[in-house]
Amino acid sequence: MWLDEQRLIQRLVPRLLRFRQTNFYRIIQRTLMLTFPFILIGTFSQIIQLTVLTKTGFIASIFHLSKWVPYYRYLHYPFDSLTTLTLNGVAVVAAFGAAKYHAKLNQRDDQLAGLTAAIALLIVAYQYTNQNQIGVFNTLLIGTNGLTGALIVGGLTGLLFKWFSKPVPAQSSPHTADILTRTFSSLLPMALILVLAVLVSLALNWLMIITYSAESWSAFQKYATTSHSLWLTFGMAVVTLLLEILGLAGPYQERLVTNSATMTPI
Repeated sequence: MWLDEQRLIQRLVPRLLRFRQTNFYRIIQRTLMLTFPFILIGTFSQIIQLTVLTKTGFIASIFHLSKWVPYYRYLHYPFDSLTTLTLNGVAVVAAFGAAKYHAKLNQRDDQLAGLTAAIALLIVAYQYTNQNQIGVFNTLLIGTNGLTGALIVGGLTGLLFKWFSKPVPAQSSPHTADILTRTFSSLLPMALILVLAVLVSLALNWLMIITYSAESWSAFQKYATTSHSLWLTFGMAVVTLLLEILGLAGPYQERLVTNSATMTPI
């Protein structure tokens, strides 16, 4: 048994070292390091919300902060905004970073690639409503749950820039004419990824309207959980796992927003 473990380690370690030298690993590592400060700040803000600025919080209940701190009921608003803009928007940063580093490794315009990926993710996450077509963004796709989808969007954007744009020479302070030339040479991959994002957004909104209503989704979940078919259960579990990776709810999962920090009574 000990020899088998030693052989496994001897085979696994060189492969892991080779994997760390790939561009894929470098892109993922740099992207996650880019998102780390936002996640850290958002997490600390949420901790302050739940422990200090909520009446039932640990520190607030011990020191009875709501009784003697001036304007206590209003202090949570800036932390609500800080948490929302960091944790609920970190996937946009991830999409920007993945596209930027992918394009940079292939000597393409990294700034335009990053901005295109961020806008594409926002287009995908946009939800239409019945009020004059004014919608909101799906926080499951642009928040921490959507990091995997953001990496996919950023990686695809970087690939399109690699295939359909010209190499960009490294310049410390490029001239205005050079920037304009780089922009025009990147119009094709930008248009392709934005059109693809619009199509995906329309498909997601159509699926939301058709299948994600409260009644139909509850009936579908009930059917999936009460079924005694092994193949159906296995298939629903696979669908749930894939949707969870992309930041969406599956048949065996129900997203609850009532327990979020912004919904906590003050």
